[in-house]
Amino acid sequence: MSPLSKNFVRASMVYFFIAAILGIIMIFMQSYPAQLLFAHVHLNLLGWMSMMIYGVGYHILPRFSGTPLAYPKMGNIQFYLANIGVVGLVSFRPIHPLAELFAGIVVVSIGLFVFNIWMSTIPPKPEPE
Repeated sequence: MSPLSKNFVRASMVYFFIAAILGIIMIFMQSYPAQLLFAHVHLNLLGWMSMMIYGVGYHILPRFSGTPLAYPKMGNIQFYLANIGVVGLVSFRPIHPLAELFAGIVVVSIGLFVFNIWMSTIPPKPEPE
């Protein structure tokens, strides 16, 4: 497994663990702030699930198509943007302009993943002779 895939899977596991802890905390609280629920949900969705999809996708999808990853350095940039976006979004949700900025960073990272996988797994059609 490439370091890129491993990094995404590791990050996924960290977010999953933190989200599980937040879930347990919410069970024991009679009432909890909306920020806690927001953090729990987004750490599960964007942290655990998305990071796992990125890691597994970067490992498996190019192999299915028999082509290498088109832009490995873009994958590294996407890793940092995805993590910055998730942590920023969860941390700064009450401050709407910052939350919107971090949400935008998450969307950019998703776009980089889609572009990189698209270019890796759907090679252009060969020119007819």
